[in-house]
Amino acid sequence: MQLISELKISDNKSLQLFKGDLTQIPYDQKVDFLVLSAFPDNYLPTTTSLIGALYRKGLSVEKLAQEKELDLRAYSHCWISKEISYPNIKRILCFEPKPDPFANPYSQIAEIFQSLTLISKSHSIKSIGLPLLMTGEQNYSVDKVIDELVNTSLLWLEKQPFETIKIVELSDKKVMLLKKAIEKKAELFKKDMNDNNYDFFVSYSRKNEKEIEIIRKELGNKFKLFIDTQEIGIGTNWLDKINKAMAGSKRFIVCLSDTYIQSKVCKYEYSFCNLKYIQEGDEAVLPLYLYSADLPFEMSILNFYNAREGNTKKINDFCRLILQKYS
Repeated sequence: MQLISELKISDNKSLQLFKGDLTQIPYDQKVDFLVLSAFPDNYLPTTTSLIGALYRKGLSVEKLAQEKELDLRAYSHCWISKEISYPNIKRILCFEPKPDPFANPYSQIAEIFQSLTLISKSHSIKSIGLPLLMTGEQNYSVDKVIDELVNTSLLWLEKQPFETIKIVELSDKKVMLLKKAIEKKAELFKKDMNDNNYDFFVSYSRKNEKEIEIIRKELGNKFKLFIDTQEIGIGTNWLDKINKAMAGSKRFIVCLSDTYIQSKVCKYEYSFCNLKYIQEGDEAVLPLYLYSADLPFEMSILNFYNAREGNTKKINDFCRLILQKYS
């Protein structure tokens, strides 16, 4: 594989672009996870797909799918294989995006890293290799996938224990477009982080906007808050804006409710909050329990402030505690 471009975000963390063949990864570029995409439940080894190329080298993704180590498709359109016997690849993560008329399909790319976050404690993940997903037989827009993949890779690379994300392509055209995107991102990277610094990122369900308005009124004059309805303009790439805001936020206010845990966007934000909590402790994540819900284990163990059922006085008390502690 030939290294074409590299964006280093620290001494040991980088996004790399290679021209080469993902079925022939050399030892010095070995990966813990090879990420590939497929149509849902369809692992036909065609002549033009990565699944087909791996099959011709003796690795059947269909067989791996029959004995998955972890199936997360109901949560993030991904499943993870058991450890495989293939040169310089330890495991496969298969990403199976589904068309969604109510959502930006490219935003699903973030679910790859969301899935890896869930297993980062039990699996050592230092290096990830992937092609330009969804742009082969799935026929998604190359430009839109490049934009989403580069931005999302950089966000999770910064916050996760990953050291390298390797985008590997054989197509000269795709390599050229990726190179331009990474070089442009390198110029904007530092500026992006500086322009998106917030004291608190407020993660909430839109159905709880009335309660969030109390938080905005009580804290907005003293702190810089990220509240998506206030900060994301019409026509903005909302996921890109959220990613940058999360990366640049000092702390997170997580507003738990039944509608929160049912929202895919909220789950995505929470996976990032949880990573922040693991890395920095409970000072980084401030949970506010707004409405009773059947909380998943990772949320139920948090030391939350109880303001059920939308108790206005308790929400105001929560805000006053934040003002006293962080002003």
